[in-house]
Amino acid sequence: MAIRFGLGLWAADLRDDLSRFHLLHYGDRVDGFLISGHNSGTHWLRFMLSAAIAHRLDLPRPIYSSGPLSDVFIGHARHRRLFPDAPKIGSSHHMPSRLIALLGAMRFIRLPPVVLLVRHIPDSLLSYFFKWRDEKALGDLPGYLGRAPRAQGVDLWWFIRFFNRWGLLKRVFPRAILVVRYEDVQRDPATWVRRIWSHWGVELDAADLRAAMAVSSRTAVQACLDPAYGEDIAPDRAAREACRYAERDVAVLESRLARYLRHGFGYAALVGRTEEPRPAAAGRETEPTVAVA
Repeated sequence: MAIRFGLGLWAADLRDDLSRFHLLHYGDRVDGFLISGHNSGTHWLRFMLSAAIAHRLDLPRPIYSSGPLSDVFIGHARHRRLFPDAPKIGSSHHMPSRLIALLGAMRFIRLPPVVLLVRHIPDSLLSYFFKWRDEKALGDLPGYLGRAPRAQGVDLWWFIRFFNRWGLLKRVFPRAILVVRYEDVQRDPATWVRRIWSHWGVELDAADLRAAMAVSSRTAVQACLDPAYGEDIAPDRAAREACRYAERDVAVLESRLARYLRHGFGYAALVGRTEEPRPAAAGRETEPTVAVA
């Protein structure tokens, strides 16, 4: 089985290394990137960030928290700018080629400022499974966790590769890449909205942050869902929390994360271990935000 996993990972890695050059292809078309793992709160964070920059520039904020009309300020890098004077931020779940790290180490390339949004892998993975299990025919949870690596599709191996590749890139471009953890944003969303826009070269004031916080709740996100979009980015919390790992599932996760995860971004690598929360920014006390899965 170890050989099978090794060959599957090698094939997936080779495909990525030969084809994943999104950062270079679009780097000169954007002012920055928002790269996120799947089911890491991307829509929620992007909605807050968009509301903040819209207020800063006295422009209308996106009317929807999902769908194409949510991409006014932060969307796919190939999309044209709706407001030419606003910063253009390219958003994706990009899995970078390791050749980009090599070229960066040789000082052949630079990156625009990148914000990397990550979430504890077991939580992201379970959220992804809950959301797509029927539409993508993912099967049952033990089978989904236990499958071998493959070149396409999102599963535990995808998250391991995503973390490892971005961890390598962060080492080469430590100043260009700002790592943002979903759980930290939950604890203090205003601070992280400010830090993110500062990384992209925009300083926000208190009124800009209030505009972001006005759309930071689950209720606000749900109220602004695009009815034509179809994707459920704010599932029923009780139903989502009822989907849990069994003891045997935890054993699979622990084993594979311990063996293959090289860059944890400060998370405890194993499922059964937790960390102490990071302290909130000095002088600020915020209530936990009910975020979107």
